[in-house]
Amino acid sequence: MKRFIEKQLSEILGRLYGSGQIEVMPPVEVLKPESSFGDYSTNIALRLSKVLKTSPQVVAQSFINQLKLLDTHGDFLDISEAGGFINFKLSKTQLLKNMAAISDQGELYGSSLVGEDKKILVEYFQPNVAKPLHLGHISNAVVGDAIFRILKSQGYQTESDTHLGDWGTQFGLLLLAYKKYGDFSIIEKNPIEELNSLYVKINLEIELDPDIREQGKQEFVKLEQGDGENKKLWEQFREWSWKEYEIIYTELGIRRADHDWPESFYEDKMPAVVEELKQKGFLVESQGAQIVPLDDYKLGTAVVVKSDTGTTYLLRDLATFIYRQQQGFEKQLYVIDVRQQHQLAQTFKILELMGYINLPEEAVHIAYGFLKLPEGVMSSRKGTIVHADEFIRSVQDRALEIINEKNPDLKDKELVSKQVASGAIKYFQLSHNLKSDIIFDPQKVVTFEGNTGPYLQYTHARIHGILRKAGNLSINFKEESIKLEELETAVLRKLYTFPEILAEVIHDATPNLLCNYLFELAQSFNSFYQAVPVLAEPDENLKALRLHLVTATAQVLSNGLILLGIEAPEEM
Repeated sequence: MKRFIEKQLSEILGRLYGSGQIEVMPPVEVLKPESSFGDYSTNIALRLSKVLKTSPQVVAQSFINQLKLLDTHGDFLDISEAGGFINFKLSKTQLLKNMAAISDQGELYGSSLVGEDKKILVEYFQPNVAKPLHLGHISNAVVGDAIFRILKSQGYQTESDTHLGDWGTQFGLLLLAYKKYGDFSIIEKNPIEELNSLYVKINLEIELDPDIREQGKQEFVKLEQGDGENKKLWEQFREWSWKEYEIIYTELGIRRADHDWPESFYEDKMPAVVEELKQKGFLVESQGAQIVPLDDYKLGTAVVVKSDTGTTYLLRDLATFIYRQQQGFEKQLYVIDVRQQHQLAQTFKILELMGYINLPEEAVHIAYGFLKLPEGVMSSRKGTIVHADEFIRSVQDRALEIINEKNPDLKDKELVSKQVASGAIKYFQLSHNLKSDIIFDPQKVVTFEGNTGPYLQYTHARIHGILRKAGNLSINFKEESIKLEELETAVLRKLYTFPEILAEVIHDATPNLLCNYLFELAQSFNSFYQAVPVLAEPDENLKALRLHLVTATAQVLSNGLILLGIEAPEEM
């Protein structure tokens, strides 16, 4: 409806005043269900009155007259002016028609084909080989998975890539540590923990003797040059690591990537990028290193090849973008925390100079804040990380404990507790503004109250409990004989805006807006159900309407949770 109103306003503007009167059409705002002004509002009259040097009320009325003539299907109960704003209030017919559409479309309600024929690559969940998964990896996987799902629902040809971190100087340091201290028989019993201990140990030694870092760099150069021993060890590290990563897929339900194009995949593609940079005159030698000066763009110096001939993350990122673009991806989204902002800005600028990026939206960094513990930032070098597996298990245990307290006879308690734990973890991350850092307090993750995942899951399960009690009652009703209660209208209005919320989430990469919407919907429904009889309603026609409303709410809650990657149990 938002786009429909904007189209009508644009046509009326051109017909009455000439489309050139306003350079950019003001967007139509979606109002809150509790707003007394209506469902949609626009300030077009205010903006146009400044150009025409006339009263905004007069301009607004000219639009309202035309809008009412165009409303041949009775979409609006009222179109009126207030303070120069034009406000639209949806009719009962339109609200009930949308409720019927939810029933007809089911799981597809909210989906669209707006992104049809647009091929997008979303890169997320980029763990590093031989390092344990921690809260930061959970955060990255959860955000990327939600953005992927929402894009897919809007018709985009969306594919994903983990871009596994399996290349770089840190592997030279690990190889050096393994050769100095490693014992295969010990490491294979608990490989990631042991390898990480070696990595921490070698970094502590570097603090005392910086020359050790140079030895590690040489081990990586040997790996790049195909040294047999280093290659074999590196492959073993990768194999062990993938087993560690399984918990993200099995316990959190993160979608597996469509592509496995790790950093090492671009080893044979980087020389061509270096050569192209040379040919186009962008590469400069500086103290033995190959760099691209970006001072003119306030981005400093971009190191492409180090003085020891070792390649850099930046060079791999350049090769990565170019390769993926060659596979037909029109747009690439990088879900990476804010600490990588400078390096990606350098990468995108070089790609722009090389002619690979023509529009900013072809390469987008979805930067999110990183998780902090109450005691500070996590660090693998210092060994101060919270391991993903330990954290997930602890949240699952807490969820099971609460379920045992509230519903000890629930079937499949272990399964539901995992669904609740996963939902709690994901929602905690997604409900925050992505750009904000989060101080992670495990005590606040699993709660069935307030703006949390378990609260939404419980509301969904509660609704299905109502429907189970209703049995096979007919949901057919006669619209003309029904007068909607205020609380019923509030829920209907909230349901109506679900597709528009998804469009906004896509536009701004803000999954927290979807979280806020679902929380507000759940609140509106609970207020309605507490105050208005449903199963106890004696009027069968009214009962049928309200059961239809209950069903529609359950469907939209389910659809929204699934887009966030959260399961919606029907019983809790």
